[in-house]
Amino acid sequence: MVAKARRNDHGDCIYDEQTIIEYLYQNPTADIGKLYIENTEQYLAALQELGIDLPVIQQEQKHNEKPADMDLRLQSHWHMPDNYSKIDVLEYLLEKCQNDQEQERVKLEYELFEKKNFTKVLQFLIYFVDTLRANNVVWGVGRGSSVASFCLFLIGVHKINPLLYNLDHREFLR
Repeated sequence: MVAKARRNDHGDCIYDEQTIIEYLYQNPTADIGKLYIENTEQYLAALQELGIDLPVIQQEQKHNEKPADMDLRLQSHWHMPDNYSKIDVLEYLLEKCQNDQEQERVKLEYELFEKKNFTKVLQFLIYFVDTLRANNVVWGVGRGSSVASFCLFLIGVHKINPLLYNLDHREFLR
């Protein structure tokens, strides 16, 4: 069903009527009350005409703020313990470095993370990796351009040291 949805500028998944109908046929007990549909008129009219007690589907939400403003507002609400949301990521990463070359790479990458306002993402990734480790959850070695980031390597997101393979960090942070 996700493949048949479109996303609006605010990240909401919007479904067409046919997709909702197919979904209900496949999952008759599904709670569709939290889904957004492009046009609810025909669906609501059918419910009323047939006297069927199904959840009311919401019309696509109209947002009063620009996507960039919404993004900034939501970035302040990361669900993680305070000790992670207050962590100084640069200091955390520099403490994990073993030589000057590693420290320089961390400073270079961290500056790019700051420019893109991704420092909260790094805090969350530290929390996420620690949570995975604490619960003995295994995750992958690393894929794609993320393995070019030495900061992500130090956090434990992947196990490929990009300095050993001379990987360009700009591949990940472009």
